[in-house]
Amino acid sequence: MLQQRSSGLLLHITSLPSAHGVGDLGPEAYRFADFLYASGQTYWQILPLTPVDPGSGFSPYSSPSAFAGNILLISLEKLADENLLSPDDLAVFNEQPLHDISVSEAPATSGDVPSAVLAGPLILAPSTLHAAWIKKRPLLQLAADTFLRDATPAQRSDYDRFCAWQADWLDDYALFTALQDETGESTWVRWPEEIVRRDPAALARQRELLHDRIEEVKVLQYFFFRQWNELIAYCYTRKIHLIGDIPIYVQFNSTEVWANPTLFKLDANFQPLFVAGAPPDYFSEYGQRWGNPIYDWEEHRRTGFAWWMHRLRHQMSLYSLTRLDHFLGFAIYWEIPASEPTAKVGEWVKAPIEAFMHAMHRQFVNLPVIAEDLGARTADMQPHLRHYGIPGMRVIQFGFGDDLPTSSHGVHNHTENVVVYSGTHDNNTTLGWFKEVTEETRQKLNDYIGFPITSENIADQICRLTMQSVARLAIMPVQDILNLDETNRMNTPGLGGRSWQWRLQPGQLTDEVAEKLMKLTEMTGRTEGS
Repeated sequence: MLQQRSSGLLLHITSLPSAHGVGDLGPEAYRFADFLYASGQTYWQILPLTPVDPGSGFSPYSSPSAFAGNILLISLEKLADENLLSPDDLAVFNEQPLHDISVSEAPATSGDVPSAVLAGPLILAPSTLHAAWIKKRPLLQLAADTFLRDATPAQRSDYDRFCAWQADWLDDYALFTALQDETGESTWVRWPEEIVRRDPAALARQRELLHDRIEEVKVLQYFFFRQWNELIAYCYTRKIHLIGDIPIYVQFNSTEVWANPTLFKLDANFQPLFVAGAPPDYFSEYGQRWGNPIYDWEEHRRTGFAWWMHRLRHQMSLYSLTRLDHFLGFAIYWEIPASEPTAKVGEWVKAPIEAFMHAMHRQFVNLPVIAEDLGARTADMQPHLRHYGIPGMRVIQFGFGDDLPTSSHGVHNHTENVVVYSGTHDNNTTLGWFKEVTEETRQKLNDYIGFPITSENIADQICRLTMQSVARLAIMPVQDILNLDETNRMNTPGLGGRSWQWRLQPGQLTDEVAEKLMKLTEMTGRTEGS
């Protein structure tokens, strides 16, 4: 599928510099696109853009929607440019430092992140993202109200078209969010019985009663997707393509489970019968209990995988390439009885990957996806990836173990139709990783590269190996091209609210960094026309 040699950088939108506590779709996103262009890059890879849940530490992989956009990423500057916010609104916003904001300042109705969640015991740690949400929410609400009151006929027509095009997910999501606020209960199984069971008459009444709040939710989604599409268009002028990310599982407390309960293994009271996770291994005595509800794959098969095709089609409208997270789960997955507190008790269950892949191929032909095929059971996935020509992932950091000569992550064993990474968002930075490795691994690095590797040159050398790989697409986290240490790590799995906070600082991506990266990109034949 990957037709020519190219490269790109991994940087989530939240990690962009910002005066507002969290990166967004405003000016810094456009500056980063300019940097990518100046450094010869073709791709910008990001993490999922769906709404985040404070109860999961603002992880982009745990969301109340598989389709909606994270309105925390809406640019206030761009709203002000459209006169949806005034200069005075922004001035007041900028006067209050983020560190002065506490969780107790959460607004009574917190919209897409419910007040019951914001104020509840699930918050894992105070965070910049949390403070930014509390601070931005009133201005986003003000801009939505201004739009609904003052939109021109042309603006209203564009908004109505958006609502019609996205109705198959937007209507349920807006109602779900409004009901969370109205009931004061963030968890849908605790709503009134007729709403939990989606009685048509009860839902119609709620849509009428909550009309204003529903419209506000829809307008904020309209703002998000309009700003996203504007950024995509700008990136295309710079010949930059976006790589997105689909988490394989959805959160139980989500629009999707409420609206489509038959697609999941639930009991008569809509409680999960089984949850997802990973079995015990060398690193974890009890395994990993993720807690996501398990798909009823037979029901998906019966419907021709319609929900999945809809989800993929939506994703492909947003990105040039899409990374399918935990691709193993389409072939075989660890099923844990919901009553079990850990992942020790469970079993491997096969998923209908042949039928699923055939449905995908029939719908999309070229399958513009990357499979996250990392982990202990990668062999289960490889025949399917090869058959459909789907590229998997290779991570340079993983290539220096005891199996170095035969490791698929070793540069000498790479193939063309894979995507090679110096590291991923779940890994330590290359410099942080180097500080932790054993002397034996350091010696392997010295022998493999041919000269002594130190903290000063490790990131450069791993980035060089990444770019020199025969793999047609090479991706590096921004932290690696800047040789940043472990304090700049994006995510440490299992760390909860202390992850996902990292942000690039203004001025770090200098002209010198761009020139250095451009030289490496040209030398390894990864620029356009190479």
